[in-house]
This record gives sequence, structure tokens and C-alpha cells, in this order.
Amino acid sequence: MMRASFQRSIAITIVALVGLALVLRVSLSMPEHNGSVLATIWDMARYFTILTNALVAIILVVHIAFGGQSASRLAGITLAISIVGVVYHLLLAHLQDLSGLELVVDHIFHTIVPLGMFSWWLLFAPKAPLGPLSPITWLVWPLVYSIYAVARGLLLDGKYPYGFLDLAKLGWAGLAQSMTGFLVAFALSAYLLWGTAKLLSRQSAKPG
Repeated sequence: MMRASFQRSIAITIVALVGLALVLRVSLSMPEHNGSVLATIWDMARYFTILTNALVAIILVVHIAFGGQSASRLAGITLAISIVGVVYHLLLAHLQDLSGLELVVDHIFHTIVPLGMFSWWLLFAPKAPLGPLSPITWLVWPLVYSIYAVARGLLLDGKYPYGFLDLAKLGWAGLAQSMTGFLVAFALSAYLLWGTAKLLSRQSAKPG
């Protein structure tokens, strides 16, 4: 009972932090969009970081309220938000010079939620059954996002959220090469997470 309560408390905390960061991000960005909430949200919705954090919150809310989230779905969203954190801190963090609430929001999205979700997954999420093809299904979200981001830029506003999806600069051949590299890196990370889940599942199954 205590473990279940702790699991629920951490999940609720993660959801609350995502909600807080989203509200703050909207508030901080509204002046750039003439005070329009809808225009601000529409602009934010181009970013993998924002959408993945929102998905973390949605999946955890459903899990808290109704249960029944599959091991594969929980692992998939854990992978996606972990990639958000790792890529940001390895490649993008040094490009930022933030302070105040901007810094707080940035760290919630890129540090606290990724670490919190990964820790929650390690400690509490079901690790079985995850078959050898499960990691392939975890590529659906980054693939769908990539298609959406490119289509949005191509058809609507000409803006691409990340350099590796910038059709205007890369061209179709460069975009295909870039997306292939992105998905291969995601797949390798997916199988690393899958291997971790299999190891943890075996250890928890051992008697004593």
C-alpha cells in the first residue's frame, strides 16, 4: 500500500510540474504573439519537447485515474522524454543563456521531468511483457512528430522547429538522410531501454 501511494505521489508531482511549466511557458511567450493564448499555444505545439512533456502528463493522468497503461506505452513515453533530456543537455544547453522563470521552465521540461519520468519508470512501471519488437513501436511517436513538423512547415508557415527537420535548408534528400539518422539513434536507444527492462524484469522475478 505504501509503495502504491508513493508511486502515485511521484506521478502526480510529475504531472503537476508539466502543468506548471506549460502554464508558465504560455505566459512568458504571450507577448511575442500579441497576447493571444491560442497563437502562443499553436506556436508551442511545433516543438517535440513541449508535445512530449504534454504526452507524459496525459499518460500518467490516465494511469493514475484508470490504470491499465501497458508496459510498452510507458516505456515508449519514457524513452521519448529521456531523449528530450539527453539531447538537450548534450547538444543544446550550452546555446542557452536563461535566467529567472525562463530558466525554471527550461529545467522542468528538459531536466526534472525527464529524470522524474525515467526514475518513476525504473522504480514502478511494469517491465513485462515487452517483446523484441516492442521497441519498434516506440518509434511511432518520433516518426509521426517528424512528419507533422515537416508538413506544418511546408504547408503552413515555413518554420521548422529543429535543424535536422529543416526542409528549406536540407532539401528532400538531406531531410531523408537526417530523419534516418534520427530514427536509427532512437531505435538504438529504444533497444537499450528494452534491454534494461528485460534485466530488471528478470531480477524482480528471482526468488528472495
